[in-house]
Amino acid sequence: WKRTNKFGAIAGMISGGAVVFFWKFVIRTVFAGTVLDIYELLPAFIVGLVVTIVVSLVTKAPDKKIVDEFNEVKNSLKA
Repeated sequence: WKRTNKFGAIAGMISGGAVVFFWKFVIRTVFAGTVLDIYELLPAFIVGLVVTIVVSLVTKAPDKKIVDEFNEVKNSLKA
């Protein structure tokens, strides 16, 4: 997503990593055998994605130079 900035990316990685440990050692332990007893990467991905989007939207957008570079690489992959 070309609107993602460094703050959103870092926040998403940290929150997703934290959810992995929290889900594995707290949620799956407490709710063993229930619907919440799922592999921890699914909730970590969802939380990381949501945090990345929210933080990117509430902070400054990437510079035009970065967006142009994103589009250049994207267009070169289509060829």
